[in-house]
Amino acid sequence: MIAAPHVPVLRSETLGLLAAGPGRRIVDGTFGFGGHSAGLLEAGADVLGIDLDAVAQDACRQLAADQPRLCCHHGSFRDLDGALRAARWDAADGVLLDLGVSSKQLDDPTKGFSYRTVGPLDLRFDQTRGETAADLLARLDEAELADLLWKWGEERGSRRIARELVRRRAEAPLATTAQLREAVQAALPRGIKPEPVLSRVFQALRIAVNDELGALADALTALRGSLRPGGRLVVISYHSLEDRLVKRFIDHERRDCVCPPDTPICVCHHQAWLRPLTRGALVASAAEQQANARSRSAKLRAAEVIR
Repeated sequence: MIAAPHVPVLRSETLGLLAAGPGRRIVDGTFGFGGHSAGLLEAGADVLGIDLDAVAQDACRQLAADQPRLCCHHGSFRDLDGALRAARWDAADGVLLDLGVSSKQLDDPTKGFSYRTVGPLDLRFDQTRGETAADLLARLDEAELADLLWKWGEERGSRRIARELVRRRAEAPLATTAQLREAVQAALPRGIKPEPVLSRVFQALRIAVNDELGALADALTALRGSLRPGGRLVVISYHSLEDRLVKRFIDHERRDCVCPPDTPICVCHHQAWLRPLTRGALVASAAEQQANARSRSAKLRAAEVIR
């Protein structure tokens, strides 16, 4: 058994859908702390672990020290082609994207991912590049902040919250998770529970800071040249924005024609190259949801490249 430092979501379903086994080359595009990769290695597959987080890459290198079939790449899964070239893989037999934030990242106050911990308002996966959430909050005007909270957090009170954020930053920069939490709570009407709103606000900022949906779209686009015929894709998402993007992508690429319904003759010349492996999205069992709270919002979709 290969030790994994945390419990991965939908582990058995993921390994089965990826058809992990000896000789299979599988990309774990969100290595995290190695939960899924440990299972893939145990099944006999070669694994390329990709992650932006420096701590996650340290975990990958530690596991790779005893696992010659594991290759580590510090970067984003949006550059799937570049990661494959760096590993000297011509293509992959499987790609796994377990999206979102791990419990270890949430518990690390230096990341600023959670409103429950006190730390710098960072929210970057890669803390060596790009602007922080604090930078973003200082730069955007009230209308832009409201749009961001609505678009990426689906927060109905986005305008009210944006107004309070702008008012507070005029007095002092919003630099910590505690300051942001206090500002959001002050903007809420009496009787509204703050926890769900805070989760949506932090989610919106994290998505914007890391361009998460843009990265996911780029990775999905790169799959056609990165997966072999018969290769498989598994994506585990944790909110509707991610799941909707994956669902639409698979639905689009499974069709021979994507012309508008009222077009009498096909002019798009699109050819199907994916076959869905799941009917809708798989969710964790009741037992897994009880044992692992993170799995409660997880949705898994999978597809196979047509041979």
